[in-house]
Amino acid sequence: MTVPRPRLFLAALFALALTPALSEAQYDTRDRDRERERQRERERDRERDARTVRTVRISMERRSPTPDREITMSVGALRSDDDSENLPMAAIRTDWRLRRWLRSEVGVSYAIGSTERLENGVIPADERTLQLGTATVGLRAELPARYLRPYVGVAAGLAMRAEEDGAKYVRTTMAFPAGVRVVLSDRVSVRAEARFRFDQRRGGGEAYRVEQTGGLSVAF
Repeated sequence: MTVPRPRLFLAALFALALTPALSEAQYDTRDRDRERERQRERERDRERDARTVRTVRISMERRSPTPDREITMSVGALRSDDDSENLPMAAIRTDWRLRRWLRSEVGVSYAIGSTERLENGVIPADERTLQLGTATVGLRAELPARYLRPYVGVAAGLAMRAEEDGAKYVRTTMAFPAGVRVVLSDRVSVRAEARFRFDQRRGGGEAYRVEQTGGLSVAF
């Protein structure tokens, strides 16, 4: 059966009208698919970047050779050219990392013992209690090795000397520590140190003293 031409013409017009809509729908679907794929790629990139940042951060933390802050408690003996005996002593020092190899330091020390004074330079008098203390700040350069870390430094501050029934005074002091630190874990290490002190005397001049200590360092 032959289709009338008007109907063919209307069918053609209808097909032409539907073609753009179908094409647009097809393109919209493709665009949405592409947008979803791009979104998934961006999410994968973000996850990969986040993993990379975490890995780098953990790696840097593991490679850090020294903690940021430490407190060290030490005991030992103080040797002085003014006194004939070694005096028992203790010290507490806190330090902060400035660089991988450089640390600042704040500390106090205290020594107590007895000393003999000579009357007129000849007759020995009774023993008297002697106390020596310091409060100092300083800098320390340390080799940032993994387990064994030698160091040297310089410090300055105040020194106190007090004798039983005698003079008590405060003067300046300079100190030059040298030692080694042995790392036991990320938070704990042990330290052996010799600290060479030059304390100003009351009447002028300097008293040469040496602190010989060993102690425990704890990171915090």
